[in-house]
Formats: sequence, C-alpha cells, structure tokens
Amino acid sequence: MRRARDWFAGLPHLPALTFVSAYVVLLLVVPAQLIFRPLGAPGTLANMVGLGALLWWCAARLGSFTPRRVSPVRLLLGGVTVAVLAAYVSGMLGGWYAPSNMRQGTDDVWTLVFPTVSQVHVAMVTAADRGLLSFGAWLGIALLTIDGLRSWRDLDVLVRMLCWTTAVYSAVGIYQFYTGTNLAAYIKVPGLSANAVVGASLTRSVLERVSSTASHPIEFAVVVACVLPLALHLAIHRRRRRDLLPVLILGFAMPLAVSRSGILAIGLSLIIMFCYWPPAVRRKALVVGPLTVVALRVAVPGLVGTIYSLFRGIATDPSVTGRTDDYGVVMSLYQDQPWFGRGLFTFVPGYYRILDNQMLMVLVELGAVGLVAVLLLYIGSVGSALGARRRALDPRDSHVSLAIAAAIAGMLAASVTFDAWGFAQAAGLTFLLVGMAGAAARLSHEDRAVTAPALPRRLELQEVRGA
Repeated sequence: MRRARDWFAGLPHLPALTFVSAYVVLLLVVPAQLIFRPLGAPGTLANMVGLGALLWWCAARLGSFTPRRVSPVRLLLGGVTVAVLAAYVSGMLGGWYAPSNMRQGTDDVWTLVFPTVSQVHVAMVTAADRGLLSFGAWLGIALLTIDGLRSWRDLDVLVRMLCWTTAVYSAVGIYQFYTGTNLAAYIKVPGLSANAVVGASLTRSVLERVSSTASHPIEFAVVVACVLPLALHLAIHRRRRRDLLPVLILGFAMPLAVSRSGILAIGLSLIIMFCYWPPAVRRKALVVGPLTVVALRVAVPGLVGTIYSLFRGIATDPSVTGRTDDYGVVMSLYQDQPWFGRGLFTFVPGYYRILDNQMLMVLVELGAVGLVAVLLLYIGSVGSALGARRRALDPRDSHVSLAIAAAIAGMLAASVTFDAWGFAQAAGLTFLLVGMAGAAARLSHEDRAVTAPALPRRLELQEVRGA
C-alpha cells in the first residue's frame, strides 16, 4: 500500500521561511483593525496564518519531525502555554464578576452602568475563547520560526523581510505626519471588516501622533523601536548601500508617534547593543547619536522638546499617575484567583478599566504562575539569543543574535508601560522575535556540533576498553 506521504511527493515544497515571511507582511501591512468577523478580534489575517503555523508544526511533530536537541525557548513557550490553559480552566471554574470600584473616572457615562452577572459571564467566556485563539496564533508562529528556519541564511532573509516591511510601515507613518492622511484608511481586504476606526488621528502638544496600520501610536512606536536594532544590524553588516535605508526611515519615524513606551524600548535596546559592540562601533555610535538628535530638532521643530517633556514631568504626568492608580484596585481583583488567574483576555476594559501595563495584566489574567512563566520566556529568550551570539562562528551571525536579544529586551521594557498583548501587531512581533531567538540558539548549537573535532582514535579505544 502506498504510504500517505507519497501522495504529496509531486507537490511543490513550501519552506517555513516563506510562511513566516508572509506572516510578517500580513502583520504589518494589513491594518490591525481589519478582522474576519466570525472570529472576532483574533481574526486578523496574520493570526489566521499563525494558527495555520501551529497546525503545521503539530502535524510535523506527529510525523517524522524530531528536533535534534531540547530548545530552552520551546520549553519556556510550553510553560506559558500551560499557564494560559490553566488560567482558562481557573476562570471557567471560578467565574467572574465586575467590582463597582473598578471603573475609572475618565470612562464614558454609559459604561458606568453596573453590568449583571449573566452579562459579565457571557462576555468573559467569549473573551477567554478569544484569548486562546490569539495565543494559539502567537505560539504557532514562534514554534515554526524556531524549528522551521534551516540556516543562518534563512534567518538573515527573515530579518531583511522584517526590516524592509517595517520600513514601508514607517514610511506610511511619515506620510501621515506631514500630510495628515493615513493611507491605512484606504486599505480594504475582501472578507474582512473593521472592528474599530482605521487611521484615526491623535495629537500631543499640537503634534500629529502617527499610527500607520497600527491600532494606536504607542503600538506603532513600540513595533518600530523593537525592529530598529535589527535594522541597525543590517546597516552595520550591510552588503549593499541601500541596507542603510531601513534604519534611517525607522529612526526618523519612531519619534513621530511621541510615545514614552517607544523611547523606553529603543533606549534599553541600544544600551544592550552598545555594551556588546566592539570599541570602534561604540565610538561611531557616540558620534551618530547626538547628530541624530540635532537632525530631528531641525527636521521637526518641537518634537525633541515634546519628547523630553514626557520624562521631565513624569512624576505628575496624568498618564503615569493613572497607571500607578491601577495597582491597588487591580490587586484586590487579583487576590480572588492569585495562582492561575482568570483567563487570557478576560480583563475586558469595557467591564473593568484600561491597564497600560502588560505585566500587571498578566498577573491578573494568568496569576502568579503565569507571570513567572511569561517573565521567564522574555528573560530566557534574551539569554538564548545572547548565548547564540557567543557561540556563532560568523561575526554577522553573532551580531544578528545580539540584535534579536536587544529587540526582545526592548519589548519587555515597553510591556511595563503598554499592554502589548492587547495589540495584534505588538503581540505578534513579540512571539516572532521569541521564535527568532530560539532559531538563532538552535543554529549556533548546530554550527558547534558540525565543527567539533572528533575524538582521537586512541580515546575511542580507551572508552571501548573501559566499557
């Protein structure tokens, strides 16, 4: 009897790199507000590709695919998966309620009507299901990236695809800043409908805050800030002169969102890269940094001053005090289900409040166990990428691993001031970067295994005699 795999022998082979590259384009080019309505908020094109990636990876594991070595990043993803599933069960068993003191004074009047128990239950069950769908998509793209990229060349191609796609994404933001028109509003995809206004404008200190295809200027800033280290990698190890272009576009576009979270993300990323750069690169960075600030002052008068004011008056800034005011109220809700939480995505702003802190959100939704698992995922991914930097045999491969580590660290910094998993592009990019860290670690181990010298014949005989 002909084996099942023979039926597919004549079909063209689709490498994982192609699949992940398509995910990058759909994630950043298609507006985050365009969804497949039956799936709700998780029904973005990128998430549907991510769910396909999860099915592909699971089918490969059930078939002939067996990883050569245990991947720490994959194990950490497994820990987060267990935490998400445990939180789902905990929420279903424990139920949900909406305390009367949870609302914010800035909420609309109509949202202050106290919901009934049945209304809360129906909304939370739907939200928990949405959380599982979204997490499944993120998990799928991370796992496929870890195990699907075959070589450093594949990783290099993916980095280029991500940087150039983000350059287009940023160029749309720059056009929005100077013209007041967001081209994302004109993007239509058959079968998809908008669950929110696409291309809405926000201002801060009379400056237009750009968002491009993102749901909010903060998301735009964080995405660009976390891709910028990879663009710097392309510029430093450029093969062509045009490889300088992404870092110039991203570096100019990111401040236009006037976002504190974006500045924190790129600040920590650059500090990490600076610490590992050789002295020659450090000296160049110390010259280019001040010149960049001067160029921004000349190109956009008032921009640097506005960004500076975000940090100068941080103690009295309403957006900061609003975040700190969340702690006491939210912790009282957390104590009801402290270990496993209430379910991913179940802290619905319409019934509770907006939390601009992803780690606090994880604590409430996934409990203490989930928070530990998520922090280990971020920290372990950074450590895996830095380990790959140390083991890589080629300087270019070593540097791209450093850039991936810096990008993930930047996303972790932004997650303290921004609910990153609540935004499709930021969440998708987070797990893509985690997958890239896992892929870099695997490739560096494979390089070492190939180049490791074989045991001398004399030692082999000694081992045999000793046995």
